[in-house]
Amino acid sequence: MLPTYRDAVDPAEFNDLQAQWGDLPLVHQHLQVDDPFLTGEEQELFHDSRRAEICYIMHRGNMADGLLLHIKTFYPSGAFRLPTGGIQPGEAVMATLSREIEEETGMAVGVRNDQVQVQRCLGVVSYAMEHRTLSQTFAFATYHFVVQMPPAGVLDPRDPDEYIGGWQWCTPNELGAVADYLEQVGRSKPSWSDWGRFRALSHRFVISRLANSPHYIQNP
Repeated sequence: MLPTYRDAVDPAEFNDLQAQWGDLPLVHQHLQVDDPFLTGEEQELFHDSRRAEICYIMHRGNMADGLLLHIKTFYPSGAFRLPTGGIQPGEAVMATLSREIEEETGMAVGVRNDQVQVQRCLGVVSYAMEHRTLSQTFAFATYHFVVQMPPAGVLDPRDPDEYIGGWQWCTPNELGAVADYLEQVGRSKPSWSDWGRFRALSHRFVISRLANSPHYIQNP
């Protein structure tokens, strides 16, 4: 049986997150995709058996001053995006968030002033990705979290397999342009078209959540 929209979201885990963070939106998206997305060496979303992913929206104390973007060494030029990390089978969402932030930035997650602090969960986007060549529909999901970088924090990736190629900061108002670029990256790199459309959806979700809750930006 083909996966449904909700297959990537564990109901019990989602309920636990709502108990911790309050009512959370769960948005469903359907995508038609094809090779090399999901099959190419640099676009194998499920290559390590990940069941979903976390996305962290990192700021330095005031979201209006900037949100962290990154780019991988093998991405198309200029394809910066919000950082994500795969949730492995048997791994809890919050555990993944801590692990991925430390691997990618070198900073530990915790409650002290010298640690990255998790402030809120914005919600979840689940996907049904209908792959034409494989004639199969794949379920996936992205869990979004706002986190604050410590005042003296330094971006120092620990895991070379993350292939971090650089960092940028963008304001919330500039996040729309980031999504636009991802959506259109296939114009210059056709083989990355479906990847870009997929990645843009998460950014559109974050933009919507921040627009509907401006206090997130004003009082992070």
